[in-house]
Parts: sequence; structure tokens; C-alpha cells
Amino acid sequence: MAIRHLVLMRLQKGVFTKEALADYEATFSALRDALPEDVLSARVYENAVDRPQNMTVMVEMTLRDETSLPKYLQHPLHQGIGQRYNPYVEAIASFDCEVDAP
Repeated sequence: MAIRHLVLMRLQKGVFTKEALADYEATFSALRDALPEDVLSARVYENAVDRPQNMTVMVEMTLRDETSLPKYLQHPLHQGIGQRYNPYVEAIASFDCEVDAP
């Protein structure tokens, strides 16, 4: 079974600009290219409705299997985006579940 990996983050106001969105999209596209056997899909979504409980951004990934998760988490591209944005994260939640491979 493949793994659906979801990460939702609330960033400080004003941090998640169009440039930040482009940075996230480019990074996760590069991760697909860097780990083609492990990262089957990756998408970045920006929150569309401003409500107090909503997160700012969601990353949705499909990974080959559970063994792909640490490869992705430890990859320098993932580490780099974390270094750029983690100082501005106010809240984060992740969720992993099994899904049929695409």
C-alpha cells in the first residue's frame, strides 16, 4: 500500500506570500524528481478561506510505502524548506494513511 502524507501548517501572518507558495511548489516538485521511486505525487495547497482555525498551507504527498517516509524527511530539499519556514510556523499537524497506489 502507498502512504498518503499530509502536512498542514499555520504560518505567521504575512509569511506565506506568492513567492513562498512558489518556493514550496518548486521544492516539492524537485523532491518528486530527486526521489522518483519514493515520491509518487506531491501537491501544495494554499488556504482559500480566512478563518481563525484554518491552516495556511497543506502539502499532500503520495509515497511508495512506509519506507519512503524517512527518505523524504531526511532529504536535503525537505530539510532546506524546513530551515526556511519552520521559524515562522505557529501550528503544524501531519497525518499518514494507507491508500492505493496511483
